[in-house]
Amino acid sequence: SDSSILFSSFDGPAFRVERGEDGSWGEPKQVTPASSVLRFADFAPHSSQKGVTLAVVEDHTEDKPSTVVNTLGVISSDSNGPTLHTVASGADFYASPRWSPSGQFLTWVQWNHPDMRHRTHHRPWEGSELWVAKVARDSSGSLNLSQLVEPGSAVKVAGALRNVESVSQPRWALPSEDGTAPDKLVFLSDRTGFYELYVFEPEGDKEVKLLLKEPTGADVGAPDWVLGQTTHGPLSPIHWVSIASGGALRVISLADGSSHTVDTPNVAIPILGVVSPTQVVVKGYPATKPALISLLTLPSASEPTAAKGSVKDEILKSASSATVDPAFVSEGRKISYPTPDGATAYAIFYPPVSGSHEGPAGEVPPLVTRCHGGPSAPARRGLDWDIAFFTSRGFAYVDVDYGGSTGYGKEFRERLAGQWGVVDVNDTVACVEHLIKEGKVDKDKVAITGGSAGGFTVLGSLADSKVFTAGTSYYGVADIKMLTEDTHKFESHYLFRLVGGTPEEASRIKAPLLLLQGTADKIVPPEQSEVMLERVRASGGTADTVLFEGEGHGFRAKEAVKVAMERELAWYRKTWGIAGEA
Repeated sequence: SDSSILFSSFDGPAFRVERGEDGSWGEPKQVTPASSVLRFADFAPHSSQKGVTLAVVEDHTEDKPSTVVNTLGVISSDSNGPTLHTVASGADFYASPRWSPSGQFLTWVQWNHPDMRHRTHHRPWEGSELWVAKVARDSSGSLNLSQLVEPGSAVKVAGALRNVESVSQPRWALPSEDGTAPDKLVFLSDRTGFYELYVFEPEGDKEVKLLLKEPTGADVGAPDWVLGQTTHGPLSPIHWVSIASGGALRVISLADGSSHTVDTPNVAIPILGVVSPTQVVVKGYPATKPALISLLTLPSASEPTAAKGSVKDEILKSASSATVDPAFVSEGRKISYPTPDGATAYAIFYPPVSGSHEGPAGEVPPLVTRCHGGPSAPARRGLDWDIAFFTSRGFAYVDVDYGGSTGYGKEFRERLAGQWGVVDVNDTVACVEHLIKEGKVDKDKVAITGGSAGGFTVLGSLADSKVFTAGTSYYGVADIKMLTEDTHKFESHYLFRLVGGTPEEASRIKAPLLLLQGTADKIVPPEQSEVMLERVRASGGTADTVLFEGEGHGFRAKEAVKVAMERELAWYRKTWGIAGEA
C-alpha cells in the first residue's frame, strides 16, 4: 500500500515497514511466526483488514527438492503476535494469491510436479490451474482465518495439467464507483497457443471469455520463472492495460473488448505496474540506452488514448548512471531464418559499431553467438552492456531465440520438449550459417557463448558442429544427471522433460573452450565445469577454466563481471590471432 511495504528475507521471515505521517519509514517488524524452516513470498494484503495477508509458503523441514512442501497461507498479526493458517494445500506449487475487491472471493494458481503415469513434466507454463473460492466468515462477519475457504466453494476456472493449458497472472478488476458491479477476474491463458487475456465473473455466467474482441496471436505474458510478474492490470473500473509487441502498451475496454496500442520510447517492456487511471510504471528497454524504470502518463483517464510520441515519459531510475555515446551502441535488428526441421527461428543481430574506429576494408567482422539461459528464456532487444562490449570492439553479435524460447507462442516453445541439446543446437548453428550465407560475418571467426542452460547449448554446439571456432561457457550445465541430483525443487523435474542431447560427447569438442564458474553456485555446481575441463583435455582439446570465489549462479560482483568479460574477449583474440587491448 501507500503506507507500508511487505517483504521476505533470505533466511525466511517476512517483514512489514510502515511509513509515518512525516513520510519517514519505520523499522521492519516481523509479520510471520518465528521459524527456521518456513519461507514466504508473493504477498497479497487484504484491502480493508490490516495485518491480514495471503502468501505462498514453503516448508523446508525436510530440506530436499523432493520433500519441500508448498502451500497457500494466510498470515495475520495482532497483539498476540503473528499467526499462520493454511488456505490451500496438496499441489506441489502455488502462485498469485489475490483477494477480490468485494472481499467475497480469492484466487490462486497451482501446478504439480510430473505425473509419471502419463510421463508429463510440468512447469507453470506447461500446465497449471486457476482456482477461485468464496471467502469464509464467522458469525460476526469477520474473516474465518482458521478456515478461510468456504467448504465446497473452490472451483477450477481454467487451466489443465499434462501440457494442455497454462494460466498465469490473475488480477481482479477495480470496483465500480458505486460498488455494485460484480467482481471480475482477468488472467492469462495459452489455450489459443499464445498467452492471451481472458475474463471470468464468479457471480456471472461463470463462462471464461476472451477479453479482446479477437485473439492477438502474440504472447501478452512470459513464463512464470519467478513469482509476482505483472504484464497487465486495471487502469480503472472500465479500462485495462497490458504490454504489447515492440515496447508498446495496449489499452482495453472492459465493456466491449475494443483496444488500441500506445507507443512508448521502449523497444521492449517485460513488466508493468498501474499507478493511476492515466499512469503506468514500466521496466523498459530503450534501443540504445540502459534499461530503466519509468512513469508513463497517458493523456486522459476517461479516454486513455495516445498518438505516437504523446506519452509523457518520466525516468524514475536507470540501470546505469554511465553516459553512453550513441556512436558506440549497436541497435539490434530482429531476424528470422529457416531451421533444419522446417520451422522458423529468430534472433537479434547487432553489427559492430564504433565512433572512433572502422573495420578493415573488404572484410566482414568476427561473430559472437549468444545462447540464452532457461533454456526457455527469450532474447530481448535493447542496450545490453555485454553485447556493447563486443560490438564496440569490432565484433558482430547475435542473440539467438532457438526453439523453446518464449515470446513466440506455445508451439514454438514446445519444440524443445525432449530435444534440449538437439533443437537448440541445430537452430543456433542454422542462425550462424544464415549470417555467413548473407555475408554478414567471418566464417573462420565464429564464437559461441552462454550461461547456465545456455552453457549447455554452447557445449552441445561445439561438440556437434564445426561452424564455431571458439566458445565460452558461463556456469553452464555439463552433466544432466549430476544437475538433477543437486538442484532446487522448482527445477528438480524440469530437465527430464527437456533433455535430448548428452554431455558425454565432450570428446568431440575441438574448438578452444573457456569455462567461467562461481565457487558458490548451488544451481550448477562447480563440479560441472571441472568434469567438462577434464573431458575436453583428455580428448586432446584446448580448454581452460576461471573460478570466481564466492560467486553464485550469475556473477554479481563488479570485479567478477569485469574480469569475466575481459577473459572472454582475450580468449577469442588469442584463438583467432586478433591484436587489441581490452
